[in-house]
Order: sequence, then C-alpha cells, then structure tokens
Amino acid sequence: MTMSKITAKLRKKNRDQYLLLGICIFLSVILVTSFTMMYFSPSIQELLPPGGDTRKLMKLMMGVVMIGCLIFTLYGSSLFFRKKSREFGVMLALGEERGALAGQLAKELAAVVVKYVLSGILLAVPVSYLIWKLFQAIALNTARLKYRPGNAGIFAGILFAAILSLCILVLGIRFIRQADIMNILNASRKTEMVREIKPWFGRLGAALVAAGLFLAMAVPQLTVRLFRQGMPAIWNVTYLLGIAGLYLIVLSAVGYSKKGKHPEKYYKNIISTNLMRFTARQTTRNMLCIALLVFVMVGSAFWGVMYYFSAMDGGGEAPYDYSWHYPAKEAQIGKEETEKIAREHKVTLTAYEDLDSLQLVIRYTGRDMDEQKRYFDAEYEKLATFIAASDFERISGRSISLKAGEYQTVTTTDFQENVWVSVDCLNEIENPATGERMVPEFRGTAEFDNLAIGSDPFAFLLSDEDYNRFAKDLPDDWKEKHAFFNAEYMTDAGDKKFYEYEFADAVIREYIARATELSNHYGLYDPREEELALAAGKEYGYAGKIDLSPDNPQIMDDWKYAPFSKVFLQANAMEMVAVFVLLSIYISVISLTAAGIMSYIRSITIAMDNRQLFEDLRRLGTDDAYEEKVIKVQLRKIFAYPVAAGCTVVGLFSLFLTYFNDMRLQAFEVNMLLLEVLLMIFIAGVLYVVYRIAYGKMRRIVGSGIKKCSCRI
Repeated sequence: MTMSKITAKLRKKNRDQYLLLGICIFLSVILVTSFTMMYFSPSIQELLPPGGDTRKLMKLMMGVVMIGCLIFTLYGSSLFFRKKSREFGVMLALGEERGALAGQLAKELAAVVVKYVLSGILLAVPVSYLIWKLFQAIALNTARLKYRPGNAGIFAGILFAAILSLCILVLGIRFIRQADIMNILNASRKTEMVREIKPWFGRLGAALVAAGLFLAMAVPQLTVRLFRQGMPAIWNVTYLLGIAGLYLIVLSAVGYSKKGKHPEKYYKNIISTNLMRFTARQTTRNMLCIALLVFVMVGSAFWGVMYYFSAMDGGGEAPYDYSWHYPAKEAQIGKEETEKIAREHKVTLTAYEDLDSLQLVIRYTGRDMDEQKRYFDAEYEKLATFIAASDFERISGRSISLKAGEYQTVTTTDFQENVWVSVDCLNEIENPATGERMVPEFRGTAEFDNLAIGSDPFAFLLSDEDYNRFAKDLPDDWKEKHAFFNAEYMTDAGDKKFYEYEFADAVIREYIARATELSNHYGLYDPREEELALAAGKEYGYAGKIDLSPDNPQIMDDWKYAPFSKVFLQANAMEMVAVFVLLSIYISVISLTAAGIMSYIRSITIAMDNRQLFEDLRRLGTDDAYEEKVIKVQLRKIFAYPVAAGCTVVGLFSLFLTYFNDMRLQAFEVNMLLLEVLLMIFIAGVLYVVYRIAYGKMRRIVGSGIKKCSCRI
C-alpha cells in the first residue's frame, strides 16, 4: 500500500476533525462578514451620528465580534492539530519524511480553509439580508432602511478571513516544527498539572474581580465628583485585575480539592474531583474564555435593551405631546393651521398654549477640564431663554412665587446635576439691546421638559416685574415664540399608531417648510458666542447652515429649532433602536454560539482523552451510576462554573455601570437589571440543552455498557 493511500485512509477515518475545523471557520467567517456588511451598510452609516458615542460603541462591538470569533476558531484549530498529531506520528513511524508530511498537511489545510471561507463569505449575503428584514419589521420608518450592503463590509469580511487563515497557517507551521515522534506518541499521556491550588485562591479571585470593577468604574466617577479630578487613560488597566480575579476563580474551580473534615467523602470522589486537574491549564483557559463570552453576550444584550428603553423613554415625561420654539420675527405655523392639519388626520387638539420668551445674555459658572483632566470653574457668556412666571403658571398649572431679582431654573423631570454645570449657575443677566444688567438670586428649580430642552445650559423663570422690564425695550430679534399642544385621536381612526405618526409627520413637515434663514442654525449655535469669537479673531465652530429638509435624517439632532413630538421622537428613535439593539443581540448570538460549541468540544475532548481511564474503572468493578457521576462532575465544571462566573461578573459590571453613572438607580434601570437576570436564565437554559447533548455523546464515547443512554441527541 502506497503512502498516499495510507494518508487517504487516515484522513477518511479522522474526517470528523476536518469537519470540526471547517465548521469553526465557516461560522466565524459568516458571522463576522454578515455583521460587517450590516454595520458598513450606507443605510446604517447614514443613521449613526458621525463621531458619536453610538458609532464608537458599534465599532467596539465589531472588534469584540472579530476577536471572539478568532479565538473560537483558533481553539478549534488547536484541537484539530492535537488530533492530527497522532496521524502525523503514525506516518513518521512508518518512515515518511517530515517535509513531505508538511507539504501534505499544507494542501489539506488549504483545501479546508478555502472551501469553508468561500462558503462563509458567499452565504453572509443572504444571512445579512434576512437579518435586515428583521430590522425593517421593527422600525416604523422603513424608507431609509433599505438593504444596501456596503463594499467596506465585504472587504472587512474578506480581511478577517485572510487574518484567520494566516493564524491557522502559523499554528500549522508551529505544529510541524514541534513535531517529534516520541512527543507525539506520548501526547495523550502528558498532563498539564498546575501548582498546588491554595484554598484562598477562589476568595482572592472574587476580591480581585470586585476591586477591579470598582477601581475601573466607580473611582473615576467618585474622583470627579469629590475632587474634580479625572483619571488618566492608563487607569483603565485596573480592568485587568478583574480578569486576573476571574482566572483565579476558574482555576480554583478546576484545580482545588481538599480532604476537609470528611476524608472518606474525598477519597470516594477522588476520580471525579481530580480528573480535570490532569488538563488543568488547558481546561482553565477554555473555561475562562467561555466565562468571557458569557460576559460579552449578556453585556451586549444589556446595552442593547438599555438603549431601547432610554430611546423609547426619551421625552416621555414632557407634559405636552408637541412643542416648538422659533424666532419671533419668523411667520411660523399657528393654532389655526395646526387644527386644520389635525382635522385632516382625524385628530383633535385637546390643549393648545403659546407664550413669548426673551433671549437675554447670561454670565454663568460652568466647568472645564485641562490637559491633566483637572476640572476647574470658568465663567461663560451666551444667550439663554427667560419666561415670565405667570406664563409658566399658565402652561404648567403650577404656582410660581418669585420676587424681583429672583429666578428659578427650568429642568427636565428627575434632573440630576452633572459635573459641568449646576442649577444655581447664573451670575448675571444682561439686556443685549440696552446693556441693562441684573445679579439674580437663585430660588430653586421647576420641572418642565418641553422648555428645558430648548435652551442651553437651562431655561430660566423671572418674576413678571423683571420680565416686563427686560422686554420693554427689547426688539423682536431677541425674542422667541413657543407653542405647546396635546392631541387626541378619534375613536373611528382605525390604526391609532398609524394616525399618530401621520399627523406628527404632517404637522412637523409644515413647521419645517415655514422655517427661514432666521432659524437655520446648528443645534449648539449661539449668537453671543459667535460675536465674542469673531471679536477675538477666532473662528466660530457652530456657524453655518443645515439642510432644512424633512427627509434629512440628522435634522432633529442638528437643528437649533428642531420641534419636539413624543410620537415622532419615538418613531425616529426606532430606526436607531433597530440598528443598535439588533446588532447588540446579534453579537450575543455569536457569543452564545461560540460558548456552546466550545463547551461541547471540550466535553467531547475530555471523554476521548480519558476513554482508557473509564475502561480501567469498569475493569475494577465500578458501576454505571459511578461512571455517570464522574461524567456529570466534569460537565458541571465545564458548563456551570464559567456561566456562573461570567454572569456574576457581568451583573456586578452592570450594577456599577448604572449606579455610578449618576450615583442613583432609576426605576427603568432596576427593570433593566431584572431583565438581565432573565437573560442570564435564558442563556443558562440554552447551554443546559448543550450540556444534555454533550452528556449523551460522552456516554457513548466512554462506552459505559448502558444499553440505553439517558440522554438522546
């Protein structure tokens, strides 16, 4: 028999190993490529604000997906080469040259890699298309969510496949260089025992996890609030304490055992307790990777759902469903025009209020940060909105008591102060037309979301006496008009959601159509700041005009006079929610798939490596019940411990994230944490199914002699 025929027979016998490697490559390529095709789609790129936190977080998630899939595939590759070593050893023992075997291995690897890489890239297109249809099913406005795969996404997928192939090639070269017949023949007998595990390793690991997360997440927030000092970027290395702690926890679970007060119990379970210690290093690395994957999948889903709640809750506390403000000299839509549009869309206005406001110069104390991340007080000068106390009482229904020389700050509902500005920041008010000045006295806050969102840093209330004095000689150039109204939908309107959106879209389009050059400014534009910048010979960064088109996807974010509508805000937010939430869930699915496959493969590897041990145990007279117990102990460590560790760490991470962000837990944040617990239960359930499948497979591999396995695949 020729050497090529022997090689072919060996390859046929070990075809499962080639299939395993191929599946790992295929899943990684198809998941990453479909993800990058969606992320780099022109439709999504147009929705994500340039340079915004959402875009940065999406890039971070994309990097996590790539790294996770790369680790997952390299793990499958290491198992492939481990099994390949026995075949390699047989050929070397028969006298085959190492160079010839290297060439044969290169051809086999190339065939497997090319086949499954191409399959993954080609099938990524229909997979991304199906996921896109899910986007469209959730988003309310599908006109801008057309399926348009970007060339950058395809290129990113191909680049990932090339890097993946290169890594497998490097592992193959390393395998060839380290190939030695004696090492190969004794590979299955080698152990990876670690040094003695102390009983305090687990406790130290838990302490390091808590300390690492506290130092990385809580300390920066506390130092800013208490000492006005930000932490340097290098401080993020404290996260490594958490990873080190997680490693110690897993290592303790794998390698620690003790006799304790009941040594007879220890000796009775000595096989099941110590079996995994013979591959402790490899098992620990595997379990740590699974724990991190659990962290990624729960964390990604948590971020996605939290974004959904925050987006859908945006403006929910506003007392009026619709409101807008505009320059007093602009001929905007009024009550009669609004009612006409309402009748056309089967809508009744249940409340309509309007008022005038003044744009006065303020000098206020805010905070800035220097290059050493030290926060310091600074005085700023700009325009802000001022409303008469009586007008505020009329639109809010709340009593306001202000004397001459006093003011109140208008905030959003449940407003939480931040490090940049305080509600009592006002130092001086100046009439921009006459130069008249007043040093006001702070008299608390008043919540009213519809007004608070239209002025930076705040809108303010003045007594009627002070308001009338400032308004007396102030031209219309320094005044604005406001409108507030609610809408009720007729009982015969049919689909309420449809009519809500149609009316909101129609009335806002009419508002935008009447906008002129007077209101065509970027969101952060301020005439006083521009005047001061030009006087100092500096360029003003927020000057310029925007595209005042209702079809401009950024108009609601970029426009200084953007209208507010609960219905329209939530409808438009759904597009971003669809992108962000579903990409987050997609990342969770990728992580869950990788964790499940890695756990299953590790289970099968333990069974195959210890098949002889189980045979010896049967010869010594052990029964099926004892064998089942040994197997279940191994599976419990492989499945339960990483999931428990990962869920605990991500739960602590989420708690710190929500609490230390503003030093409080809001109702929706508590709900988010409860939903995260339900997500953990779901993940545990999915992995339990994998556990049952792995258990049945292990029973068949070790050949227990049981005629009927208790778990079927």
